[in-house]
Amino acid sequence: MNPHDARPAELVSDASPDASAGPGDSAGPGDSAGPGASAGPGASAVRGAAAGGGPEWRQLSFRASGLTIELEITGSGEHRRLIGQLIPRQSAVVDIRHDQGVITVEADSLGRFSADAVPFGQISLRCRLGSESDQSPVVTGWITL
Repeated sequence: MNPHDARPAELVSDASPDASAGPGDSAGPGDSAGPGASAGPGASAVRGAAAGGGPEWRQLSFRASGLTIELEITGSGEHRRLIGQLIPRQSAVVDIRHDQGVITVEADSLGRFSADAVPFGQISLRCRLGSESDQSPVVTGWITL
């Protein structure tokens, strides 16, 4: 089974003039050695934003194969907090893959999920939708927090 691959294509920065440049808003495929990573056509981020001053805040959307993943990234220092929602709303298991391992969280029946203390660096999300084990997971490209 080949998982669907959602890759961010465009990120827009709304940083205030006094904000220093944050970690890369670039969104390349990064290290695709993680399980289930593959290139897939037609998947992209539909929007992204960053705001400067105080703790970092960014919002991203990934879209692939009828699923949109809305993701909000907050925090500063060594760790970030992620808050997300799957659209259409549905339960799922969400793996947040990073260079130190994997954080697994569950999306509730409204598609909402969150994770605290996600290590700074590159991440990729793998969403295993619903309770059907034969359904391929949706995997995002790698982004830098």
